[in-house]
Amino acid sequence: SNMEAILSRTAPLLLPQCGSLQQVCGMATLKEIRLRLKSVTNIQKITKSMKMVSAAKYARAERELRAARPYGAGAKSFFDSAELEQDKSKEKQLVLIMSSDRGLCGGVHSGICREMRNQMNEKAANIETKFAILGDKARGIMSRQFKENVMMTFNDYGRKPPVFRDAAVVANAIIDTDYNYDVASMYF
Repeated sequence: SNMEAILSRTAPLLLPQCGSLQQVCGMATLKEIRLRLKSVTNIQKITKSMKMVSAAKYARAERELRAARPYGAGAKSFFDSAELEQDKSKEKQLVLIMSSDRGLCGGVHSGICREMRNQMNEKAANIETKFAILGDKARGIMSRQFKENVMMTFNDYGRKPPVFRDAAVVANAIIDTDYNYDVASMYF
């Protein structure tokens, strides 16, 4: 009986040190679970609203593209019938790389830059290649490995629907450089 009194006083010391008797160490309390569920629900709401905004932007871009599609079809048929071919073995080459400044299309940026890196690794040593880069994403990726090849960069394109003036600014900047290239190509 004296021993029972001693053990009954020491029993609380032997219990797990993480709260109530029913709680097991490492398990979440009911309050923590409620907070976690609320957090997940809020994230789901934010994701749903982002999807709605994205769908609205996509619909607007598609609507604007529909009006410009006949011009693109005409240009495509012209270049298909012109059978223009460049000599890729010429020494001075200019590459226009097009991406965006920001956004959730990382696969597009990395795909364009991966293709460009592969092209650069396959080129002969005597070929000089310079880049004109549209968009901060491609600039960031390409300037890490090919900093000496970057001739010029442009940003703030793609926030508004494209117009001819945007393309003219880039074309004039390329023409105004003193780089006389033999071959030009565009990656987008």
